[in-house]
Amino acid sequence: MGNLPPGPKSLSLVDTIRAGFISSEPVFRRYAAEYGPTFRLRSPNGILTITGDPEAIRAVYTADPDEFDVWGVQLTEPVFGTSSVVVTAGARHRRDRRLLAPPFSAGAMRGYGDAIAEISLDVASRWRPGRSFSMLAATQAIALDVIVRVVFGVRGEARVGRTREAVLGLIESLSPSFMIIPALRRDFAGFGPYARHKRAARALDALLFEEIRARRAEGDASQDILGLMMSARHDDGAGMSDVEIADQLRALLFAGHETTAMSLGWAMYWLHREPAVLARLLDELDTLGPAPEADALASLPYLEAVCLEALRLHPPVVDVARVVKRPFRLKGYTIPAGEAIAASPLLLHGREDLYPSPERFRPSRFLDRKFTPFEFIAFGGGARRCLGAAFAMYEMKVALGTILGRYRLRLESQAPIHHVRRGLTMGPSGDVAMILEGERERARAEGRPAAVQGSPAEPALRPAAPQPAGRCPMGFS
Repeated sequence: MGNLPPGPKSLSLVDTIRAGFISSEPVFRRYAAEYGPTFRLRSPNGILTITGDPEAIRAVYTADPDEFDVWGVQLTEPVFGTSSVVVTAGARHRRDRRLLAPPFSAGAMRGYGDAIAEISLDVASRWRPGRSFSMLAATQAIALDVIVRVVFGVRGEARVGRTREAVLGLIESLSPSFMIIPALRRDFAGFGPYARHKRAARALDALLFEEIRARRAEGDASQDILGLMMSARHDDGAGMSDVEIADQLRALLFAGHETTAMSLGWAMYWLHREPAVLARLLDELDTLGPAPEADALASLPYLEAVCLEALRLHPPVVDVARVVKRPFRLKGYTIPAGEAIAASPLLLHGREDLYPSPERFRPSRFLDRKFTPFEFIAFGGGARRCLGAAFAMYEMKVALGTILGRYRLRLESQAPIHHVRRGLTMGPSGDVAMILEGERERARAEGRPAAVQGSPAEPALRPAAPQPAGRCPMGFS
């Protein structure tokens, strides 16, 4: 069988519950301390080798992608289906990636910025000075409307409202019961959580097909992501069918909604726990004037570093794995065919040798040095690097910069918030309750400081080092 990685003989019931329903981070860190950065365990979904070793991750990400199959397809079927680019492999995966790449190019993204900024300000306009609100609910609302308006390309308030309700219905219909136990995916005469989920899926599909058919009938060549998907062509000139487009749109929905919302919530939380970091970011934002263009925001180096640090410290997806088709050599170990390998951002991003004081929120680390694609993996990596990575970063930077440039906020409480499971993703344990203090323009006009000035913890701006290529938080890959 070869030299297998070390690891526990089996997971205890307590560790299984903790890792599956609360957070795998303390469990994995304990195993890494005992067995080393690469270890093997029996999970409820099969035997899994987990690694936080950058050289082992390099071996996986640079291997021939045809050496691997996708792990957990059956588990994620209610989310990603069976034909979206998230769950396909081999030639089909490569073909679909080529077809779907244009909507996420740098040129295409420049057309999305104004809409993202407008959506962000619209959500923020609902806040009232001096009153507490949930920042996490706000970032979820922003991410949802970006999906509906920018990705799906829905226009008109009535249609936007219907689509928003259908998307929320589908998201809320997901239940841990049938996600974890596929045997529960039965209709039960129309009752139960899975039946509710299927109704929600059909309702959203109906709206998506209606939108696609209307676009085709009108000869619409919109530059939103749906429009670009509809105009994309394979090498033989054929485009995607309506069913294929709908499958990819649903994958984008789940890949880009909750993950982006969680990461934005974490960024807001840490910025308002670290006054010097916030002050440095506000100084950078103020160089653009009172009404910055979205592309100007997206080009700010420290704003990007803030987003990267939020993703490093709290990656929203931590369970992406690959099944090896034949015995695979991994730094002196042999992984048997049929077993899975998972590169763990939780372990990798917590390495002291890569990220000194890894528990600290210190965005300047991304300006001080360049991290390789095997040292920073919040977006995955290799041949399955997410197509929507650049879009996710662009959305985060524009939304964060737009809101912080306009409003003064504070946390309702300085009590710590923990990184916990929230369905398929991980996110804040609370709502990230915040209080609106007012508009920053008014504060400056009245002569009050907009924020605490810098500190030695985050010194003056310096030229940005090149950043690693983006990789999508949810693995839309």
